Amino acid sequence: MTEIKKPEQDLILKETLELFAQNLPTPFSDITIEKVAVGVFFTGVKLSNGYGGICYTPIDLIPETVCCTTSASSMPYCGKMEGVLIKDILSYIDSPAPLVRGVIISIVNALSAWYIDISQKERYNIEYDKDAFDLVDSKDPTKPVIVVGALWPVIHRLKEKNIPYRIFELNKAALRDDELPFYVPPEKQDKALAEAGSVVMTGATMVTSTLEGLLSKIPSGVPVIIGGPTISIIPDRLFARGVTAIGGVTVTDPDNLISAIMQGGSGYHFFGVSAKKILIRKSRE
Repeated sequence: MTEIKKPEQDLILKETLELFAQNLPTPFSDITIEKVAVGVFFTGVKLSNGYGGICYTPIDLIPETVCCTTSASSMPYCGKMEGVLIKDILSYIDSPAPLVRGVIISIVNALSAWYIDISQKERYNIEYDKDAFDLVDSKDPTKPVIVVGALWPVIHRLKEKNIPYRIFELNKAALRDDELPFYVPPEKQDKALAEAGSVVMTGATMVTSTLEGLLSKIPSGVPVIIGGPTISIIPDRLFARGVTAIGGVTVTDPDNLISAIMQGGSGYHFFGVSAKKILIRKSRE
């Protein structure tokens, strides 16, 4: 019997790294991790080029979140990561370990901030201090907005506007009682996407390796918005897959950010202090 191969994961990350390798002035073999923190809510890095990146810490993906979990033991260079070349950390890009993925995505986000700074400004339609989730709306009231992840600010806004919505969420227990009727189980998600008026999702889908699969099932022309600090990546490969806009962050003070993360900090502690929101649209239309 011929073995059926699963589609390769993380192509967005890998293709973005290829773009960096071709265009950044310093090779990965000359850039090290200066600081790193894996906090309760977020993971962050500061690179030797001065740029910082962030990703949510995927604790919920570790089944045995207890002391000395075997899942956490797969973290490379643990306790010795500072000073390690990023090319050596990036060699673990195929690792399924959630904590490893968080560090790698943080590195990609830091490189993205650098790439944006040295690229021609007209390359991207960038707006600072803007939230991507403010763009969420429905042009067709007969078609629901698909919300991927328990995005309470988005769900609240949809409720206020009486816009129909459906929710995809890996952890059903994260939903409130009045949201449960709108939960879509995995076996019905393909049908829901085919009927969507728009799709809004959290950048955490990049950590869970569900982003590319979801994008491949969304009909052409349906607006797709992705937001959250984890999606602070350059948008080239996302736009090529039909994404309309992304809203991440740019780290303005990596040292302060790392300090906040190490002390259990969340967005409340770093927005406007060591990071600011950044919105990148595919077009201004």
